[in-house]
Amino acid sequence: MTGKQTLYQFASEQMTAIVAHLIELSDATGNFQNYPSGSLAQGEETARLLLAGRGFDVTRLPDKSEWPTMWLSRAALPFRIEKAAATELYMRLGPFVEEMVATAFRETASFSVVTPEWVKANAHLLPIMMHAVGTFSKQELARQFGAASDTGVSAKASERLVAEFNRIGAHAVPEESTVRERMKGTTEGIVRDLIGRLLLEEFVVKALRVEGVPFLREREYESLAGVVYDFRADFVVPDARAPKAFIEVRKSSDRHASLYAKDKMFSAINWKGRHKDAIGVLVTDGPWTEASLNVLASIFDYVVPIGQVAQVARRVRQYLDGDKTALRWLITFKIEAANPISGQGSNQDP
Repeated sequence: MTGKQTLYQFASEQMTAIVAHLIELSDATGNFQNYPSGSLAQGEETARLLLAGRGFDVTRLPDKSEWPTMWLSRAALPFRIEKAAATELYMRLGPFVEEMVATAFRETASFSVVTPEWVKANAHLLPIMMHAVGTFSKQELARQFGAASDTGVSAKASERLVAEFNRIGAHAVPEESTVRERMKGTTEGIVRDLIGRLLLEEFVVKALRVEGVPFLREREYESLAGVVYDFRADFVVPDARAPKAFIEVRKSSDRHASLYAKDKMFSAINWKGRHKDAIGVLVTDGPWTEASLNVLASIFDYVVPIGQVAQVARRVRQYLDGDKTALRWLITFKIEAANPISGQGSNQDP
């Protein structure tokens, strides 16, 4: 393992490198339309990313001479950036997780010898300890043992964890192979988070910078004022004081498409009702339903898949340069007191 690096830290580091490679490939392939040429096309990581994005199993690559033909054979299929990145990240995380599990079992003699000092010194192995002791959520962990995370375990939590291992006995700890299997759920959660937080947003960043669009990311400003309440969009152009556009990036899933649609729909109404000349952009990925996208498209000015974000960035640039036709929807949204004479409540007229 790499020192005391946590699984999330390692995954973030790897995803950052994968995103950089995908952005490079986006330029080299004409937004994933053509297989690249030259030295870039010779690398196995390039092949894995490009072929995984077209749905191939890349655990075993054929001879490199076959890669362009494989790519061509599925040319009618859309390239899925998320699939490419997730496949590569899972392949990189596998050996790291296996080593984490092996280290924890080896150093504790299969959790038969666990001390508070060892727990505290190996906080990065906390996900393994959790699965070994049968605790499967951070909330349950905090309730049962106290302050503990994979970056630091308090002395009290260390003692309580050891007491629990002693209580259940080493014979009740799952086998090493079972813990490895359980870690798949932990890994999946990390991959989902990084796909949304790093992969999709970095493609938006690249597109905006190419067009020279000034922007602030969510972590760079306090809030964007709305009619009902103030909160932050993933991106605001050029700033939150006088916004000309806000951009939300959302990866959906089969189970949550409707819920996400309602959340983002209200966000757009809230902001566009306050800022009449602000363009609303929703960048999507994942299996959104047609019904959800139709509703969102009647509120956001632009609802586009991640692969077309460059075109929207160009449109935002044109709007900043004076092209008013880029603004598609106006939303009038006012909240007034029902009985102003009583002095109760307040009038809001954004």
